[in-house]
Amino acid sequence: MQFLAIPCLLILVYFGVMYLYWGRSCLRFYEQNQASTEANSYQPPAVVLLPLRGNDPFLINCLEGLLNQEYPAYSVKIIVDHAEDPVFEFVNQYLESHSHPHCQVSVLNSRREDCGLKNQSLLQGLSDLSDDIEVVAWLDADVVPHRTWLRDLVQPLQDEQVGVASGIRWYAPREANVGTLVRYIWNSAAVIQMLAVEIVWGGSVAISGRIFRSPRLAESWSKMMWEDTCLNTLAAQLDQQVEFVPAVTMVNEESTSLKSCFQFMTRQLMNARFYHSRWLFISALGLLSAVAEMILIAQLVMFVYEGNLLWVGIILGVVAFASGSVGYAVFRLDLQIRQLIAQRGTKVDRLPIVAVFFLIPTLLVYCAALLAARRTERIRWRGVVYNATAPFQIQIVHYEPYQVTVHNEKQIRQQNSSIV
Repeated sequence: MQFLAIPCLLILVYFGVMYLYWGRSCLRFYEQNQASTEANSYQPPAVVLLPLRGNDPFLINCLEGLLNQEYPAYSVKIIVDHAEDPVFEFVNQYLESHSHPHCQVSVLNSRREDCGLKNQSLLQGLSDLSDDIEVVAWLDADVVPHRTWLRDLVQPLQDEQVGVASGIRWYAPREANVGTLVRYIWNSAAVIQMLAVEIVWGGSVAISGRIFRSPRLAESWSKMMWEDTCLNTLAAQLDQQVEFVPAVTMVNEESTSLKSCFQFMTRQLMNARFYHSRWLFISALGLLSAVAEMILIAQLVMFVYEGNLLWVGIILGVVAFASGSVGYAVFRLDLQIRQLIAQRGTKVDRLPIVAVFFLIPTLLVYCAALLAARRTERIRWRGVVYNATAPFQIQIVHYEPYQVTVHNEKQIRQQNSSIV
């Protein structure tokens, strides 16, 4: 049994050391942002794209923030998936009472079957840009941009070596059910890894003309499922760099079920599997550390039964070190992010201490999602079914205009009650 325990112990020690190293880098990253006193003077002409399919619960907050940016010269293009989508009427109704001088709403005018719908909307938004536009940004409908969101996001692009600026997603849900807690714990650890291996988040992105005017961008997006993770590779091909913007750490307060959480994690991991060069490292680290911890926990029970206190102590120490490394990094990062959010005038409550007991369940769900991401070829998302057999072999096999479910309608009405 000791021969099986030794490699598992080494794997967990490596895992713990990696997270301590990555975690410290993340903390320095946020600390440097807090200490920076440079004025955000770079504000080039920009276009912001907002692809929509369905009315997200926080869409009204997204629109309010997006249309009231402290930015001198920007326009907004909202691209709705279908004219029968309820969000099309909702957005037009909102704009009747909250006009914006440079906001354009359109419907996706031609639908392809060989790439993701979001990609198609973004490509339509890029198709008729004026020559004076220097930056294109986009965001997801569940992102609530603060007043300096765009100004903060574009700052790294003043460096001619930087072609992609990415925000960071952070969950701070109002409710604490099982699915919500698992997603919070998983995403918190994933953020540290995403910064370490440079995985771009498509919820808040800005790209320079050196990227969006390159034919490679349209060629890539027109045959891909997702638009964000590939930007790292594309930037490298164009001799550009990716930079993350801690000031654009966007908090998501939505809750979710365990089923939806698992599907979300699987999609995120499939995205990395298809389009990130370090997928093998990411998946190997996740699977090996999960399997090693499960084996050690099982062996711990056996060593306790045998009365082998030496190995009981060794296993407990290593498991505590690995779990503590992740927990310490996440806890410190959470403090930094909450301080950042507080500076925007927003207070986010901390999750209850019971979240600690979901560490092992999260590990099990993550392991299952990794395995699912390696085998899944069919993706269902909001009434659309994709066959994704390979990174550049994407096919829409079922499409229908977005339909509001009873659950979504109740949630949307609660959030958007101010204009309904």
